[in-house]
Amino acid sequence: MAKPNEPSRDDRFHFVSSKSTDGRRAKRIARSHAIARGLENKRKLQQKSGLNFHAVTLKGDSGRSLDKRKTSGSLITPSVSFSGMSSAFQMLAAESPKLRALLSQVPNIAGEKLTLNTLDKMQHSQQPIFSVLDELVLQNFPAVFRKGLDDHALLSAAMLRISFAITDGYIDVECLRYQGQALSSIRRRMSSPDMATTESTLGAILLLVGVEAQLGIPCQVQLHMGAIQQLLDICRRKGVYLSDGIKRAIFWSDLNASVMTGSSRVVDHTTFSELQWKRDPFTQSFFALPPGFQVYSHLLGADFVDVLKDVFALQCIRDSTFFGKEDTIAMANIDNHQASIQSRLVSLPNCCSISECCHLAAYLCSTMLRCKLWRASTIPSHLSLQLLCKLQEVNPDLLWDDWPELLAWLLHIGGAFAPTGNIRSAYLALLHLNRNTRLENLYSSWPSLLEILKQFIWSEKAFEAQVKAFYEESHI
Repeated sequence: MAKPNEPSRDDRFHFVSSKSTDGRRAKRIARSHAIARGLENKRKLQQKSGLNFHAVTLKGDSGRSLDKRKTSGSLITPSVSFSGMSSAFQMLAAESPKLRALLSQVPNIAGEKLTLNTLDKMQHSQQPIFSVLDELVLQNFPAVFRKGLDDHALLSAAMLRISFAITDGYIDVECLRYQGQALSSIRRRMSSPDMATTESTLGAILLLVGVEAQLGIPCQVQLHMGAIQQLLDICRRKGVYLSDGIKRAIFWSDLNASVMTGSSRVVDHTTFSELQWKRDPFTQSFFALPPGFQVYSHLLGADFVDVLKDVFALQCIRDSTFFGKEDTIAMANIDNHQASIQSRLVSLPNCCSISECCHLAAYLCSTMLRCKLWRASTIPSHLSLQLLCKLQEVNPDLLWDDWPELLAWLLHIGGAFAPTGNIRSAYLALLHLNRNTRLENLYSSWPSLLEILKQFIWSEKAFEAQVKAFYEESHI
């Protein structure tokens, strides 16, 4: 008698008469049988090597095991190629080693770039929140959620985020399915405080917010960040412990979404004690106003001048010799430094058009002074576009005639970090327009321009390569 799941003896052998009147039919039957047995042997080899996918039992939101025979998502089919990544994710089990292996190549599960060439589209949807690759740069995935990928809401939201990235920011049917699954799980949990006040639930909501922010839907962002605020209030009342990682994820998700969509913020840099920051008394010389801004300080306001001093200090740290091998404590302090700068920047009133341009440029600089995840995120491109629009709007203002150095710095900083395409071309056009008027005879070479740029926020390590490339592009 054949063992369970093992082909019977009759199935493994198929006899074909050599005297058959239909020779072609006999050959076709034999060939089909040989192919079927070949595939069976291949599956057995995969099973022995551990490369196959298998059925697993998923946990429901209530914690009960779901019968794998009744759960359509629990029966896993092997994927033949990573090129169909969204389909591959649909077929992966929550605790599949294949999923873990793939995520190990994703610097930022909240939408960051993959190292695989077939998945390089994901680099356009980055928003640095947490990392699954480098614990020294940002908190890694398990540290943020204190849970594996066996959480249905979290897994569905992660699948949505990755599928959305692969479609270049387009919501297709598959994205809608993952979104629906995530929302359904989150709604069930929100009915029970004990189920809702978990880091995996908070993380699933944040992943949804990341997609909504990139789509530019402030009402949806506001709705889901409002849910985050409700859960934070419950956690405070019930004394629920939340890790440092999830608090940072909440802060950055809220701030980035506000920058991208204009949504109202629910937290700021003072909300969580883990993000508190103050100037280091041993590096007071770092906290100085760059000389290029001193002549405009009466227009910029005292609060913004303080922020500029903090950005200048971040620049000094970035260019210092000890900004090399990073440790977790140092990077957490730098993260708090950046959080304080950017949180205050978005709250500052704009007293004039020049101050608004400087606010955007300072925010852009503080982003580009950070780690590679921030530099490759969508935030710099967005800020560069916002700065371009403002510079185009205020270009006729006669005030710029008296401050050509500041204008030169704004144009080169904004243009250098603009993405290739229409935005960058518009910066070049605006630079050429001003070079024939306000910027005429201001600088004649890269060294002379560099002397002007150094009077403002300027980092040799973080800025020079990109700004010099933009300068050379403008002279083609």
